[in-house]
Amino acid sequence: MTRFSMFRRAISLLLFMLSLLPAITRAEAPKREFRGAWVATIYGLDWPSTPAADAAGVKKQQKELTTLLDRLSAAGVNAVLFQVRTFSDALYKSKLEPWASVLTGKRGQAPALDWDPLQFCIDEAHARGMECHAWVNPFRYSTSTRPYADPFDAKIRPLLISFTEQPKTKKDKAKTTVILDPGNPKARAHVVDVCRDIVSRYDIDGLVFDDYFYPDRLPLGSGYDLDEWKKSGTSLSQADWRRENVNTVIASVYDMIQQIKPHVIFGVSPAGVAGGNGESSARYSLPRSPGNDWIYSRLFCDPLRWMHDGKVDYISPQIYWNNNHKTNPYTPIARWWGVAAERLGCRIYPSISLSSFAGAGGNTLQAWKERDSQISANRDAASFESPGSILYAARNIHEFGRHLSDGLFRHKALPPAFPDKKTADPGAATHLKLKGQTLSWTPPAKGLRYTVYAIPDDVDLIDAMSIADGGLSADYLIGITYQPTFTLPAHLSRHYQIAVAPLDRYGHEWEVEFLK
Repeated sequence: MTRFSMFRRAISLLLFMLSLLPAITRAEAPKREFRGAWVATIYGLDWPSTPAADAAGVKKQQKELTTLLDRLSAAGVNAVLFQVRTFSDALYKSKLEPWASVLTGKRGQAPALDWDPLQFCIDEAHARGMECHAWVNPFRYSTSTRPYADPFDAKIRPLLISFTEQPKTKKDKAKTTVILDPGNPKARAHVVDVCRDIVSRYDIDGLVFDDYFYPDRLPLGSGYDLDEWKKSGTSLSQADWRRENVNTVIASVYDMIQQIKPHVIFGVSPAGVAGGNGESSARYSLPRSPGNDWIYSRLFCDPLRWMHDGKVDYISPQIYWNNNHKTNPYTPIARWWGVAAERLGCRIYPSISLSSFAGAGGNTLQAWKERDSQISANRDAASFESPGSILYAARNIHEFGRHLSDGLFRHKALPPAFPDKKTADPGAATHLKLKGQTLSWTPPAKGLRYTVYAIPDDVDLIDAMSIADGGLSADYLIGITYQPTFTLPAHLSRHYQIAVAPLDRYGHEWEVEFLK
């Protein structure tokens, strides 16, 4: 038996022993952390900056996207949430909905070069060891009363409802919103079909909904879905019936994913305060949340219900306030979500606002320290020792990305694992070879990712293990790859012990193999 095979057995035994011990958190640099960034395509907020009418325009859009992904990767982000559906349209090849106008300037017009932005984003994110989650707005259709005039939209017009919010002052304008009607079973089925199409055809790591459900302040008892509610035969109030319609869509999408591709993680990102101002939280023996909840009674969604029913893998509350906010201070709200998530058996990865960074005073040390405190609060509040934060919006990363990579995101992090989603041990990678700077190996099974470590020769391999990290320490993690190859930085090719471990799509890391 060689020294390396003996060491492999010793490592396997040690990992087994570590798994029997209670996990120890390390807030400074957790090995597992969801470090996401929202990439908003609506109105071209993050991408693309301009529509593309020809091949040259497409190349410019592709360059913009890869540049943005480079910045996020350099900052330590390990997951991009790429918006692929804004107004019941598509930033991918779809037979169910039209191409989004943000790509070409015209709704329904396919981009040049037959390119597929979602597939491109998946490939480029995976090439950087980052997850790609498809961000979907489930119900929004238009902010105008005039329906779109293409064949796709003619099919779904019967599924729409329109609401005009009256102006609050003489200076304001009336605001009209048109959405797919959550109370219409055919509209709900369409949303599920769209999500099924994305999940089944694309190698995404996750699917995520944002915070738009019913239009804000849609009146009760005054038309719209009044007939649907009464004809449904339900004993629920109109408000509870609306919430149940949203619950049904959430549950249907989650169940669909479990049936066809259960490693795809499903999340929802509601507004930052929940609990129905005590109404919903009391149902689950939770204290009332700090701040004021408007989503329960105005958007008719109940995140605590989704968490309790096990119909989401994670919730990303949009806690877009600073710690000094008078009514909605960040840290107390994050802590409340942590308690709720732990009790209801769910993960939380709160969303943090970088919007102020777009202004002249945004990129200041004080502003950065505020976000540092928010990320630290998320780590402290994490449920199941699986912390996470999602940054909004990606375009505002600026110099803050360097601050993160020098500080809280200094060490790379694996995405959180989902131990309740069981998979078989694939075995170790074998036949590790290094040719030039290219590290390669034989994969033990299909569909795996891999973690790569570099441990200095003067560090004892036992000392490189960490109880807190459940295996090799995060200090030595140098990358994640979706392929059985990895480009090793030149300075690590000598005087380092190189190791590779399979990382399945549920986040489980398996047996370590060392380069001999």
